[in-house]
Amino acid sequence: MIYFISYDIADSKRRREVSKILENFGIRIQYSFFECEMEQSLLEKLKNEILKIIHKKEDSLRIYPLCQDCNKNVVCCGNGEIYIPKSFYIL
Repeated sequence: MIYFISYDIADSKRRREVSKILENFGIRIQYSFFECEMEQSLLEKLKNEILKIIHKKEDSLRIYPLCQDCNKNVVCCGNGEIYIPKSFYIL
């Protein structure tokens, strides 16, 4: 499943920590917006890591699932390309 993940974090240190975590899971589309392809179990791990960092009263994290049929209809205009994940294995 593909997920769009966005955040709005008030503190610079927390923002950098969350950004570094997300860079390990997907590609940055815009400054605080990432596109990630992963299984549900990995998404839960990612979400739990981020929830340990953010302050729920000051920050926000949003995760939007994108089904494969919807992904086929994504339109990209201007700078940038549509991300097509490659299959890979980590040994």
